[in-house]
Amino acid sequence: MLHAWFWAKEGCLPRRSYAAPPPPSTMTSKQKYTNPQLCQGLKLHQVPMKLATNENLKGMGVVVDDPEDFTVEKRTFEIATWPTSGWRKMDPGCGDEAGTCEGKFDIYWDGDLLYGKNHSIATTSNHYLLGYGKEPTACVKARRGEGPAESPETVRLWYSDYHPDGGQLFFPEDGQPFVTNLAPPLGDDVKPSDFTAFYVPAGKGCYIHPGVWHNAVYTHPSTGTDRTFFNRQGRVHARISVNWAEEFGVLMQVPLTWPPKASFFSAE
Repeated sequence: MLHAWFWAKEGCLPRRSYAAPPPPSTMTSKQKYTNPQLCQGLKLHQVPMKLATNENLKGMGVVVDDPEDFTVEKRTFEIATWPTSGWRKMDPGCGDEAGTCEGKFDIYWDGDLLYGKNHSIATTSNHYLLGYGKEPTACVKARRGEGPAESPETVRLWYSDYHPDGGQLFFPEDGQPFVTNLAPPLGDDVKPSDFTAFYVPAGKGCYIHPGVWHNAVYTHPSTGTDRTFFNRQGRVHARISVNWAEEFGVLMQVPLTWPPKASFFSAE
């Protein structure tokens, strides 16, 4: 049964000009996170994939063997200093004392839909429709933990975000592999071609630097349809988003397995 919120609305917003700020609708609210109004027949941008290694992640993050290697106390987990509003400099030893929050981050399939729920943060805006296993208007919702009838090779993403206040760490409790989709900390003028997907092998996690574009993590149903990750991130939890469907008229298509099909493979 198709749900009403998949029905196509009329037209898409044109790709925006970087000379002007995005229209207010591109700011991602609590309601939009679980109910994005997508257009029918959006173009797909195929995101290249690499294996997650420290070399491949350079400038964006590192592979994690043990979450306890990345903490504020050890000065290995980055918290950005609070920005100043004038010419006076921040007094030393302050502006970065909020620290981190940590907890569970659920990633689960509900039919053809991939969801995330972040239990680490204080806000109630913590439940996300991450992506679609196929064309959104053809997706069928089932129940949490029940995977797609046909196992998808990719997930289609409608948004991404970054945290200017601190880094973020994901580590799977079950040790199974997963995928993350990242772009360097380019600021707000990001585009789909800036992104690379990374396949994180079994037994490993991933830490990303402040300002790195991402969006939770993604899992193939064969690794589990209801998984839990250990999550650590900056306590301020500032979040800035891009809506690919509204701003660019595309969905980003990210492979979920390694090695990916030839069209997604990046050997660089």
